[in-house]
Amino acid sequence: MRKVKFSEVFVPKYRVYLILILLLLIAFSIFKPLFIPIAIILYAGILFFTYKRNLNKKERLIKHINSFLIKLNTDESILEFPIPSTIVTHTGDILWSNKGFENLFKGINKESYVENIIKELDEEYDSDFSAIDKEISVHDKHYRLLGNLVNVKRRGNKEPVIMLYFIDRTDYYRLYRMYEDSKDCVGLIVIDNYDEVMSDMTDTDKPQLLAVVEKQLREWFAFTGGIFTRLERNRFLIVFEKKYIKAFTDSKFEILDSIKEITYSNKIPVTLSIGIIADDVTKVESFQNAMAAIDIALGRGGDQAVIRKNNKYEFFGGKSKEIEKRTRVKARVVAQAMQELMTEAKDVMIMGHKNMDADALGAAIGVYRIAKTMDKEVHIIYNNSGMAIDGLIKRLGKPYEEVFMPTETALSKVTDKTLLVVVDTHKKDFVEAPELLTKTNKIVLIDHHRKSTEAIEDATLTFHEVYASSASELVTEILQYIEGDFELPVVEAECLYAGILTDTKNFMYKTGVRTFEAAAYLKKIGVDVSAIKKMFQNDVDTYVAIADVIRSSDIIRNSIAIAVCPSEVENHAQIAAQAADELLNLNGIETSFVLVDMGDYINISGRSNGSLNVQMVLEKLGGGGHMMMAGAQVQNATMEEAKKILIDAIEDVISAENTK
Repeated sequence: MRKVKFSEVFVPKYRVYLILILLLLIAFSIFKPLFIPIAIILYAGILFFTYKRNLNKKERLIKHINSFLIKLNTDESILEFPIPSTIVTHTGDILWSNKGFENLFKGINKESYVENIIKELDEEYDSDFSAIDKEISVHDKHYRLLGNLVNVKRRGNKEPVIMLYFIDRTDYYRLYRMYEDSKDCVGLIVIDNYDEVMSDMTDTDKPQLLAVVEKQLREWFAFTGGIFTRLERNRFLIVFEKKYIKAFTDSKFEILDSIKEITYSNKIPVTLSIGIIADDVTKVESFQNAMAAIDIALGRGGDQAVIRKNNKYEFFGGKSKEIEKRTRVKARVVAQAMQELMTEAKDVMIMGHKNMDADALGAAIGVYRIAKTMDKEVHIIYNNSGMAIDGLIKRLGKPYEEVFMPTETALSKVTDKTLLVVVDTHKKDFVEAPELLTKTNKIVLIDHHRKSTEAIEDATLTFHEVYASSASELVTEILQYIEGDFELPVVEAECLYAGILTDTKNFMYKTGVRTFEAAAYLKKIGVDVSAIKKMFQNDVDTYVAIADVIRSSDIIRNSIAIAVCPSEVENHAQIAAQAADELLNLNGIETSFVLVDMGDYINISGRSNGSLNVQMVLEKLGGGGHMMMAGAQVQNATMEEAKKILIDAIEDVISAENTK
């Protein structure tokens, strides 16, 4: 018979009673010291009586269960039952098992394994073991675990134990896996910088380059035995079995790097965007979703693969910098389309992202001027002020005070005939007033950030160009094609210039030819560059606060700085962003992250000189941005937890890069 453990005798219920009695005796002895010897003898007697009583009860129960199990062991039909079976206690102790169970767990510590199973069941079924049904794996085989309570009668009482059955479903899983693996995946491959590559090539080299690109793609894809066909000059369709997805992901889509090594007379490398759909949808839906995946890849700068599986996206590549488009045709088309939409609209509302910065304000003011030219009632959604734009709003002056409107007022005025223009963000949860997105079906989107999977859907008009330095640059280009009696006031031009200046860090980052062309257009209007720079100069207190943040930074991997900005500092969000910028000016620092507690969430500002893609890092935290400048918000976490999550994301991205 199994030996009874001491802990099994003094079960929790009795322990509580014994502790209460002990406390009462101690309290009584404090007032009556002469009672101490009597209390000791009395408590020892209580302990002895309780121990003996419960010991006898446990021994009788175990004896009865053992007698029940002896009957099971003598029944050959039960012992030879083909389904592995066992009887266990609610703590995981094995009381009985048949030969099938013993063979199943041969070479495994069955006691430990079953104990872990019972712990999982206890959490999953909330201690109710009356109808157990779950899937488990043992020895690389799949089993359906069924179980129920078995009541052992003793003198009219029922003592519950758990009966478990292990039904082998390995063949079913094998067939199911084969069925899943045989399903078709549909994908698209696009040479995403086709026009830019071809523009500088000789006519004789163009067909050769395309032929080599197609040949390498066919060789890369050949092992799948699937369909590979050209749809257009720079677009290919692939169809293959789902089982080959793993091979593509394991190799991190090495074809992305291989294609970039092809050189003829092209001055820039060829880059690809790949969209693959592995969802259980029809072929038509798969093709449509593949085109949407390509749009996401292109919206993130191209040179990457996007896999959609179980309605979730996985990204590979994306290391190349965005290539500036040389034609302004799209800006002209967007300008014309926007004027048509404004003509049809009753009124216009404009909003940027939460905690509006100079770029969002500049772009919003530019769109405001277009609407005013069309004689439309127009407002900018704005809820709070901050150091970043206080100077700009003050410079705009009183004539613009009625332009700004809080979310509550906007919700009461918006109708289905309102044209809503979203600038400097495309994420529906990051806009100033997400509720407005559902109040109208006429939405214009203008943004320059790399596209996220949480993008605003079904926008009527989209001008989303990741090559651009800022939303203000995109709006400035649109303004140059506005028809009619259009005139941009100097103060509004200064807001647009300030937006470009802010996002390029004084024309140091992400600055192309068209960035300077936009700035030149604004300068012609009469922008006072020195006055704008003065608005962004820091006072002594702000400079000291930034220095304190930098001083607190920790360095990981010798070149990545992580700092925390105290939340009690005034304008802490802006100080955190500026500290992230300043950290890159330190010798040896190539990437910086600054965290700040915003109350409801931890805000993270990321900056890089290009050595580490901060957009990919912060995207893992639900954020986004560009390769060299990004942000994210971590909900429901302490500062230390957010910092750990950030470091884990950094390590994941670096590890993924090193395995390519």
